[in-house]
Amino acid sequence: MPAIQTTGSRNRVTRTPDDRFATALRRLRWPAVIAWVLAIIVLHGLAGSLSKVTNDSASAYLPSSAPSTRVVLLQEAGQGPGQPLTNAAVVVFARDSGLTAADVATVGAARTAVAGLVGHVTGLSGPGPVQRSADGEAAQFTANVTAPASSGGVDRAAVSAIRAAVATATSHAGEGLAVAVTGAAAVNADSSAGNQQTILLLTALVIVAVILLIVYRSPLLWLLPLLGAVGAIVVAQAAAHGLANAGLTVSTLSADILIVLVFGAASDYALLLVHRYREELRHHATTEAAMATALRATLPTLVASAATVTCAMICLLVADSASLHGLGPVGAVGIVAALLAQATFLPALLLAFGRAAFWPRIPRYGAAGREESRFWAGIGTRVARHPARTVVVVVLLLGAACAGLVSLRVDDNPVDNVKGHPGSVAGAQLLAAHYPAGVIAPLVVLTPPDQAAAAAAAARATPGVGEVLAGAPVRGYDSYSVVLAVPPFGSAGTTAIVDLRQALSQDAPGSLVGGQPAIQYDAAQAAGRDDTAIIPLVLVVIFIVIALLLRAVVAPLVLVATTALSFAASFGLSSLLWRFAFGYSGVESEIPIYIFIFLVALGVDYNIFLSARIREESRRLGLRAGTLRGLGVTGGVITAAGVVLAGTFAALTQIPQVDIIEVGTAVALGVLLDTLLVRTVLVPASLLAIGDRVWWPARRR
Repeated sequence: MPAIQTTGSRNRVTRTPDDRFATALRRLRWPAVIAWVLAIIVLHGLAGSLSKVTNDSASAYLPSSAPSTRVVLLQEAGQGPGQPLTNAAVVVFARDSGLTAADVATVGAARTAVAGLVGHVTGLSGPGPVQRSADGEAAQFTANVTAPASSGGVDRAAVSAIRAAVATATSHAGEGLAVAVTGAAAVNADSSAGNQQTILLLTALVIVAVILLIVYRSPLLWLLPLLGAVGAIVVAQAAAHGLANAGLTVSTLSADILIVLVFGAASDYALLLVHRYREELRHHATTEAAMATALRATLPTLVASAATVTCAMICLLVADSASLHGLGPVGAVGIVAALLAQATFLPALLLAFGRAAFWPRIPRYGAAGREESRFWAGIGTRVARHPARTVVVVVLLLGAACAGLVSLRVDDNPVDNVKGHPGSVAGAQLLAAHYPAGVIAPLVVLTPPDQAAAAAAAARATPGVGEVLAGAPVRGYDSYSVVLAVPPFGSAGTTAIVDLRQALSQDAPGSLVGGQPAIQYDAAQAAGRDDTAIIPLVLVVIFIVIALLLRAVVAPLVLVATTALSFAASFGLSSLLWRFAFGYSGVESEIPIYIFIFLVALGVDYNIFLSARIREESRRLGLRAGTLRGLGVTGGVITAAGVVLAGTFAALTQIPQVDIIEVGTAVALGVLLDTLLVRTVLVPASLLAIGDRVWWPARRR
C-alpha cells in the first residue's frame, strides 16, 4: 500500500518504487500479451522452416583446416552451387551357400529395376556394374543419390524408391537370399525421420503439459507457462533461422536440442516465478503488488541462471567443429528467449487472469498457507544432524557411479549411429562379411595431376590398404578411391589413415585424404581439442557468474565442484545404460562435450535456485536455519523443474539417431540425479559442514 504522510492539515500519498512497479505491471499486462501474440503469429512461418536451412554436410562437423574438410569442399563445389555431396546407396545380395545362377539373374533384374528409376526419381544416377565377392557368396552394385539442399543432405524418397524397386525385383527369389540397401545414402535416410522437429516439438509439448498439470492441479494455470514456453521456442527458432541465413552452421542436432533446451529452461523459469508469485499473493491485497514483489525476488536468480547457460553456450565459439561452434549462439538465443518470455509474457498472462488462474486452489490475501514442504524440510533436518558424514557418503556414491566411465567406448562408425536394425545396418553387416572391411566407406585421395602416379604407388604400399581405384577428376585434382583392408572406423583404420597421409606428404606433396573414415578421424581430433579448451573455460565462467550472484568465493567453488562431480557420475551411469541396457557399441567422439555443456550449465541452475534462497534466508535466520528453510521452501518447485527438464530431454529418445538418444538419456538422467541427490543432500550438507565461512569474503550477519 502507498505510504501516507501528514503535513499540517493535508495528507499526501508517497508512492514507493514497488508501488510504481506494480502500477506499471498492471498497465502493461495487456500490451505485453498482445505484443507476444503478434510476435508468435509473425515469426511462426520463419520458425517452422528452420529445418530447411540446417546443414548436415560433412564439412559442417569439421574444422576448416582439416584435410578431409578440403576434400569435402572440393567435392561439393564439383556438384554445383546449392547441392550437397552425393552419397552412395549400395544394394547387396548374399547367400551363405554361394550365389546360384537364379540369384545372379535376380541381381541383374534388380539392377535393371533401379536403372529404370533414373529420370523418374530426383537425384538418382544410374547404377554401377555388379561386383561379385571373392568368396562367391555375395554381389553388390552402387547407385549414387544427390539430395536436394532443402532436405539437409538426406533423400529418403530416393532410398525408399530403390528399396521398393529391389523388393519387387527379388520378390520371386528363392529362400535364403539376403538382400539389403546400405551405403551412406541409406544410413542417412535410416537415421532421420520425416518432420523430425515437428514430432519432437509436439512430444515436448505433451510432456511439459502433463507435468505442469500434475504439479499445479489446476485446469488453467498449467496452460500459462506452456504458452510462455511456446512463445519462447517460436522466437528462438526464428532467431536460429536468421543465424543460419547469416552463415552460421546450424545442424539438425543443434535444431533438435534447441527445442528441448528452450522448453526445459522456460518451464523451469516459469515454475520458480509462479511458486514465488503464489507465495506473495497471500501477503498482498492486489495481484500486481504480489507480482512486483515476486519479480524483484526471483529475477536476479533467473537472470543469473540464464546468464550461466548463455555464457556456457558462448564458450562454444572457441570450438573447432563448425557444428559445435554454431550450437553456441543458437543455444544462447534460445535461453535468452526463454528468459524474456517467462519474465514478460508469463507475468502479463498471470495478471490478466488474476487470482482465478489458480482455481480451485486460489491463494487469498491474508490466508494462512504452509510455504515449506514437510518432506523436504524433513530431509534437511536429517542432513543437518551429520553434514560432514553426509558429504562423505554422497561423494563416495557419486564416485562409484563415476566408475561406469570405464565401460565408455568411442565409436565413430556412422552405421552404429542408426537406431535399431534397419536395412542400412543389415546391409553393412553383409558387406563386412563378404567384402574387404573398407568397401562400405572407402577413403578419397585427391592429388595434383603431376603427382598422380606417385600418390597411387604410395597408397598401394601403405599398410592396411587393400585396393586403390582411379576415379573421376575433381576440380583440377586426380582422384582415387582407397579401400582399406582393415575396419575403417577402428584403431586399425586410424593407423592406416595416419600412415597414408604421412606417405603422401613425402611421396606426393599436395595430396589430400578424405572420405568418411578420414572425416570421422578429423572430427575426433577436433573433439579432443575442443574438450581441452571448452571444459575448463565453461567451469571458470560458471564460477564467475555464481560468485557475482552470491557475492562470495567459497560457495561458488562448492557449487561448481558438486555440479562437476554430478556430471561425471551421470556420464558414468549413462555409459553403463548405453552399453548394457540399450546395446549401443559406443559414443561418438563429439557427444561428450554436448552432454557436458548441458549437464553442467543446466545442472548448476538448481544449485543457483537453492543457494540464492538459502543466502536470502540465512541473512535473517543464520546459516543452519536458513539452509533448512531454503531447502523446505524450494524443494518441491525445484524438483518439479528438474522433472520437467528431464522429461523434455527424454523426448530426444524418439529420434532414430543413437547420438541424439545418448544426449537425451544422459541429460535426463543427470538432471534427475542432480535434482534429487546433489541439490537435495550434497549441497546443503556441504554448506552446513563448512559453516559461515562458505559466504567468504562477505561479512557475517
